[in-house]
Amino acid sequence: MLNRTCIAFFHCILLYVSYGCHSLKAELITLFDGNGLPANQPWLSYASSGGTATQTGQTTGVRLVTDLAASAGYSNYTPLGALKNGTFPSLNRANGFELNFSLTVSSENHSNNNRAGFSVSLIGSDVRGIELGFWGNQIWAQESIPLFTRGESIDFDTTVQRDYRLRVQDNSYALFSGGNQLLTGSIRNYTAFGAPPYTLPNFVFLGDNTTSAGADITLGAITLESNLTAVPEPSSFFFLLATSILIIWRKVVFRPRFSC
Repeated sequence: MLNRTCIAFFHCILLYVSYGCHSLKAELITLFDGNGLPANQPWLSYASSGGTATQTGQTTGVRLVTDLAASAGYSNYTPLGALKNGTFPSLNRANGFELNFSLTVSSENHSNNNRAGFSVSLIGSDVRGIELGFWGNQIWAQESIPLFTRGESIDFDTTVQRDYRLRVQDNSYALFSGGNQLLTGSIRNYTAFGAPPYTLPNFVFLGDNTTSAGADITLGAITLESNLTAVPEPSSFFFLLATSILIIWRKVVFRPRFSC
């Protein structure tokens, strides 16, 4: 008959297996691997309208240049409003999701202080999320009330290549770079715009989405991770593992007659 120490041991095994199975629910996809043009890969489409926009594949990513009259960029939706890849994950705010991207804003100009030559939109399955505008010296959030006006901002040099992480979790978002949090705030609801893309669920966009600004930017690799809460923090997991092993070891050492 199993004694209590054996039962505790098997309980720990079940705990670790449960953690492992749970973590498999997280999903990491590479939207763009940094080589060639994003639209030549499975997840993102390219669209442009008005003015002049050019895209060029480079060794450091894709260079996108737009003038003030043009809008152009990359999205997981086609211009007809359908997902480019039907297996795109559902972005649940309760579980959390994160967009990682490499960006250099070589130059940016705008004729309206509520617009940016490069923007990132990350919208969840409930059509709530955040849009951030990037200038050469500042990053700021687009407000939903009044719609598409400047919200919280930070003075920051975006003209050098940097890796960014934009995370949406529950009712807030946070932008990180180099291990530092740059911006945080409440998520927004842009559906008052009344039309796509701001009425589309699970929407991702990187580029110039306005005819009131232009930019010369280079985008490197882009990845998207969903279901963040399904992944246990490594430090917490190994702390639990070490603690459990120590407890079992102490039981075994101080009960030399134990047998399983």
